[in-house]
Amino acid sequence: MTTPSADAPAVKPKPGRTLTVQGWQKLVLAAMGVVVVSGLVGGGLLMHRTDQLSRDLIDNVQPARVQAYAMQAALRDQETAVRGYVIATDKQFLDPYYTGQDAEKKAAGNVRERIASRPVLLADLDAVEQAATTWRANFAEPLIAEVFNGAPASSTRALTEQAKVEFDGLRTLFDRQNENLVAARSVGIAQLDGMRHWRDGLAIAMVVIFVGLAVILSLLVRGAVTRPLNALAAACRRITEGSFDEQIRSEERRGGKE
Repeated sequence: MTTPSADAPAVKPKPGRTLTVQGWQKLVLAAMGVVVVSGLVGGGLLMHRTDQLSRDLIDNVQPARVQAYAMQAALRDQETAVRGYVIATDKQFLDPYYTGQDAEKKAAGNVRERIASRPVLLADLDAVEQAATTWRANFAEPLIAEVFNGAPASSTRALTEQAKVEFDGLRTLFDRQNENLVAARSVGIAQLDGMRHWRDGLAIAMVVIFVGLAVILSLLVRGAVTRPLNALAAACRRITEGSFDEQIRSEERRGGKE
């Protein structure tokens, strides 16, 4: 059994594995692919959210505002009809009162359908409907009954003034409802603008990263292929011109292999 000689050269440890130029090229191309896929996924999500916000504004918030105005107009028509009936004692003046109730009910139902997921706006609608019901039960209907039964104007004057004060409270609820609807629209527009800014920022970031990776890839190609080939071509030209002592360095010989 032999033993290793003391003069035998020591085995050098293998150096750590490093990426070749081709490996770096593949890495950069893979990174570009990841950027593209990530941008498509992120852009798709942002577009989906933008569409949701747009549909909410177009299909819910704005129609709810229109229907709220219609409901308020129907209530004002009812109040005007009652006052006109009290003054003229003509039943024709009550037509807007009854048609107004139908219009109010329809508009309120449309508003409720549009704002079903918004507690603040639902609370405003409930407050208006409750106040309208109270006004009709405690003031409008008693006034109509008194005038219908032939009560003198002096006996209905106090109730008429109370009805006016009560309806002024309804007008205050109208203002609050309109303010909250406008606020909901403003919030929706702000969110939509935010999504657009995110979308634009993502597009700009993708372009910047993609251009940066393209520059890195071009530098790698230049260092691995173009520069060695140029050096090899220059050495060949010198040899053809008579410089037979010219030697092609290892970097020039290996340029095409990497």
